[in-house]
Amino acid sequence: MAEKRKKIGIGLLGSGTVGQAVQDFVFQDFKVGDPQLEIVKIYTRHPKGKKWHASHASLFTTKAEEVIDHPDAEIIVEALGFQDEKELVRFKDLIVAALRKGKAVVTSDKAVLAKYGGEIREAARKHGGELRFEACVAGGVPIIRSITESFAAEEPEAIYGIVNGTCNYILSEMARGEKSYESALKEAQERGYAETNPMADTSGKDAEAKLILLAAVTFGLEAQPGVFWRKGIEEIHALDFLYASRKGRSTIKHLAVARRDKDSVQAYVSPVLVPQEHFLASIDGATNALFFKGKKSGDSGRDWNYVFAGPGAGGGPTAIAILGDVYDVARGRPRRGGPGALIEPGVLTVRAEDEIGACFYLRFIVKDRAGIVGDICQTLGNGGIHISEIWQLSHSRDELDALVRRYRIAEKPDGILPFVITLERASIGQIKNAMKVIGARDYMLAAPLWFPIWTA
Repeated sequence: MAEKRKKIGIGLLGSGTVGQAVQDFVFQDFKVGDPQLEIVKIYTRHPKGKKWHASHASLFTTKAEEVIDHPDAEIIVEALGFQDEKELVRFKDLIVAALRKGKAVVTSDKAVLAKYGGEIREAARKHGGELRFEACVAGGVPIIRSITESFAAEEPEAIYGIVNGTCNYILSEMARGEKSYESALKEAQERGYAETNPMADTSGKDAEAKLILLAAVTFGLEAQPGVFWRKGIEEIHALDFLYASRKGRSTIKHLAVARRDKDSVQAYVSPVLVPQEHFLASIDGATNALFFKGKKSGDSGRDWNYVFAGPGAGGGPTAIAILGDVYDVARGRPRRGGPGALIEPGVLTVRAEDEIGACFYLRFIVKDRAGIVGDICQTLGNGGIHISEIWQLSHSRDELDALVRRYRIAEKPDGILPFVITLERASIGQIKNAMKVIGARDYMLAAPLWFPIWTA
């Protein structure tokens, strides 16, 4: 006779894409062996019509407190998602309430942790609860556990990569087919990779929240949204991919980056010009990829040691990450207060935005008249900025027409001049000051576009 498996009660907050995927796995008993997971209560605002409501109606409730207070709910899974930032306070309160009862919490809500992580971790420490959040970063890619456990003996130097599948899909489509930003975004929405309102993704807010969590477990940084420099992908044009590939032998990727520099960390989210030979350049579609560099196992010949890649979003991969944390807790591997950091909090500081250094890509659209390129170069020089190269391409009428339409330029297509200047290493503060001067010139037809160039 088979031995009866131990049961672990799960209280589930949320029955959307991720919550339903968790139900799919548990109700279909996908795992054999101990412990056996049992969902004892499910909170959702609108239970009727949910996939599992007809067969498990008694488990559903419209009161979140019934999930948290359920005596058999040993682990609370928070997979609520949000449409409005005002909801984050409510979600934070639910997590804290569960932790105060000494229960373990597994969450996929990176926005809540990014904004209220300090309060949540303190509640876990104070009341003996456990906090896990593998599903908050890169979906099904086990990066949090790898950093905090597999690299526990490492001295971290960098963590960076593609952490938002929506942005990577849009940029991949623009690079592949010279599509406009608008058409690539529409396609992403049709395929379910982008929300109806995609701003959290395209503005870099989603990637910023994930970087806050990565920087916390890697470098011990306790940052809030708005502390890291952030730039979205909305300004990227198909033209930029022409210059990237034809002149720079590169492509454009939206990256989250945290790199140690002595006693501080340069952390930012931005489009980046990535060389075609870099592994990141080949990461296509909605895939996520993260790179970790450690000093002890470092290879001076490249800027990474370890690569993690896989599906960064979707119900299935995220649910797998959630259930990995659930099983970790259920099998008795406590980490009070959540995963620890490789570097003690407070040892390192966040480098001020204006002091972040890099080589840069600058793209201009100006009136086609003599002396303009020289004036821009002189302005950059006056700011102590050194030019690396000036790139110019011969553009078709269709390409120029597309620029006129996108930026609503009054000039006729044959009266505009697009070109790119690449820079040697400079600071963001220097670039911002120079762009303020150049952007006010009467020959400028669109705001200058600028972002970092990846260097080892």
